[in-house]
Amino acid sequence: MILKWSKNEILNLKKDVISFDEELTFPKTVFEKNHHLRDLKNVNVKGKIRYESISDLVTCDLVISGDMILPCAITNEDVVYPFETETTELFAFRKVDDHEDVHEAKGDVVELLPIIFQTIMMEVPLKVVKEGLKEYPKGEGWEVIKESDYQSRKKDEVDPRLAKLKEFKIDED
Repeated sequence: MILKWSKNEILNLKKDVISFDEELTFPKTVFEKNHHLRDLKNVNVKGKIRYESISDLVTCDLVISGDMILPCAITNEDVVYPFETETTELFAFRKVDDHEDVHEAKGDVVELLPIIFQTIMMEVPLKVVKEGLKEYPKGEGWEVIKESDYQSRKKDEVDPRLAKLKEFKIDED
């Protein structure tokens, strides 16, 4: 299922609510320019769509779940990050200027896939760290260290601008 319905399809239904439960896959090209999200796996969308004739709005209640593949902030290795989010989206078949939370149905078609992807993108965390990371990466002349180790090293260091003052002795004659 492509998760899009025309206004005629919605109006010609015998029941008031359209229910769906779909597995989604996204093409790899979607992730090429995104450095925070490498892939999406096991994405499931459950939802209900209702048409309200008085307001000429379509209400979509969605529950989106799956696994994000994200880069580890320390090692840059893939990390599987499960997510689940709920959202309610409104679509209007006419132009709505005063309501920024309402999506305009383009060509009288309610299309959920771009909204679903946008909702998932809002759930991407700023950073993740691989669970059970025991050894931080290091190389010739560099190493990644914990913040607490950095602070303790920094506390013990003498500012190089003030290092000469250690040699200065005051004669009390």
